[in-house]
Amino acid sequence: MNSHGQSSKTVSADISDFIARATIKNISPEVRETAKLHLLDGLATMLGGANEKSSLLLRRRFARQKLTGEAIVLGSLAKFSAEHAALINGVQGHVLDYDDAQLATLPSRPMGQQTHPTTPVLAAALALAESRRATGAALLTAYIVGLEVACRLGDAVDPSHYLDGFHPTGTLGAFGATAAGAQLFKLSPRSIRHALGIAGTLASGLRANRGTMAKGLNAGRAAENGVIATTLAADGFTASENIFDDPMGFFSAACGGRVDADLLRFGKPFFVHEPGVAIKLYPCAGVLHPTLDLTLNLRAKHSIDPKNIDRIRVGLDTNAARPLVYENPLDSLQAKFSLNFAVAVAIVDGKAGLKQFTAEWLHDPKVKRLMKRVELVRRPPHQSPPPGHVSKRIGVLVQLFIPDIAL
Repeated sequence: MNSHGQSSKTVSADISDFIARATIKNISPEVRETAKLHLLDGLATMLGGANEKSSLLLRRRFARQKLTGEAIVLGSLAKFSAEHAALINGVQGHVLDYDDAQLATLPSRPMGQQTHPTTPVLAAALALAESRRATGAALLTAYIVGLEVACRLGDAVDPSHYLDGFHPTGTLGAFGATAAGAQLFKLSPRSIRHALGIAGTLASGLRANRGTMAKGLNAGRAAENGVIATTLAADGFTASENIFDDPMGFFSAACGGRVDADLLRFGKPFFVHEPGVAIKLYPCAGVLHPTLDLTLNLRAKHSIDPKNIDRIRVGLDTNAARPLVYENPLDSLQAKFSLNFAVAVAIVDGKAGLKQFTAEWLHDPKVKRLMKRVELVRRPPHQSPPPGHVSKRIGVLVQLFIPDIAL
């Protein structure tokens, strides 16, 4: 059910008014400090992904075009156009699957599975801020505003958007990146609505690309699209001023018009502060994190020797298990979506960080042997949440069958 009929004001108007009013002075110190932590985490993930193959391929590709350098790509000395810098930094920030993930205000929302908000928003804001020589305060304000728009949209859209295959980091991240850019450019409310309309026609990203370089491209393109939408609108390019609520607009196309209007309360409070955005402990799919927490705790508590393990069974809700499609991953990107690998390497090495999600560990004999003993158990339909919903209780059932050890 679309509840937007309850208000005569459109979502585009709400967002444009919010962006136009936002200043660093009307953002509380608590929100600013929390945002700084996430901004630093975003910079770290972009630097961490700088030497990944996908990042190097993109830098090589766009360096050949010899465009005027406007903004730097983190981890290199090269400058690119603002659009390409945003694209590459966005890919670098997401390629490791280490970037933050928004939480949710309702149990019916896919916990931590809506957007990775910082990467597209920050990548766009960095590129535009550098190209315009903006102040640090302006960058921080734009980042907070963009994060707010991406997260509130992610919280409000029906879970079917995610469950049916869209990658919200690419789709909703484009609106967040555009919001950040519009704030930096100090666009008028009408121009902001045009920018959002442009972003709507560019927004894209599919979850089918998990475990490949193109998953990071979803985030990179969202950042790039935000730069394009902002700069085009600033030049007078027009688009729908009602891109979300129009009968043929984004909400209709993305989730059948099913949106919870009560969750679209921009800046009241700021999402980054409440309910918050989660900083990842492990560079892999978020649904693996509870399982890794439990696996590592069990290993530490019982000093488990991999040689003694007969079988490991991990139970996940059906929807939560959807991203975990690689039982026998072939590379480090696929490993990030492999329950078998994540559990096995955590048991063998006692850690699950960047040094573990590598090709070297994929080929480790101990890990390979243990992976064959790991089983993903998908909960039967009657134990799963209703269609269109994802239970937040994921990774809570782990059964280890170990000779001579009572757990």
